[in-house]
Amino acid sequence: MRNRIGFLLVCGGMNFLAGCGEGETPSAAMATVATAPETAVIAVVNTKCPIMGNEISAKELTADNVREWNGKKVGFCCPPCLEEWDELSDADKAEKLANPPKPAH
Repeated sequence: MRNRIGFLLVCGGMNFLAGCGEGETPSAAMATVATAPETAVIAVVNTKCPIMGNEISAKELTADNVREWNGKKVGFCCPPCLEEWDELSDADKAEKLANPPKPAH
């Protein structure tokens, strides 16, 4: 008997918490998530990676592959390029940004 009462209390509590959707069905909630807008495109000043010269796709660029430099957002093709960029002097960064290398492939 004691276990049944505990079980009913737990189920009632879960039902109370789950009822916060104000009548929204699970499929309606899932539809809301599925149609949510995608992440905004990050605007960067370059179209090529200043380290490797690879094309930068603004649609595929993530915040993890962007550095702020001299008030500008600079995009990179991969995390290792960020590490190399961080080790450059400001003069070298300006040169690489103005004249990115040709891609190896």
